Amino acid sequence: MKKALKDYLAYCENRGLSPRLVRAVINQHGDWEDWMAGAPDIARHGIDGGFNGFIYYSETCEFARKNRSLIADYLDQLAADVGESPTKFVQGFSCLGSDYSEAKIGRCLYGRGDDTQIMNALAWFAAEECAHAYEDWDYESRN
Repeated sequence: MKKALKDYLAYCENRGLSPRLVRAVINQHGDWEDWMAGAPDIARHGIDGGFNGFIYYSETCEFARKNRSLIADYLDQLAADVGESPTKFVQGFSCLGSDYSEAKIGRCLYGRGDDTQIMNALAWFAAEECAHAYEDWDYESRN
């Protein structure tokens, strides 16, 4: 059975993941076929291994700037689910280390800052979340 993008987008939306953000991640990575091939590896190994569209800071920072509000909305939701502030949630990203204050993260997350490492982390976060959703959707659709 052919996997339909519309079904994946509906699954993501039911999980609270914006279809607009998911489409942006897929387009950044290539296309639907590329995403179906790459998403499982991203979900299993993390995006820092070098995946199309998410390798260079020029790519990731531009992606995060273009999709900042969608990323922030999703982070707000996830952080609330675990009882943290979105900035504290981002501060826990392993790719950032402990050098980033909540204030600096907040400026980037909500449009008043543009730190390269933070913007990169936000782009990677979006892609990994979409990849995990893809893995879950793929598994559930086979069972």
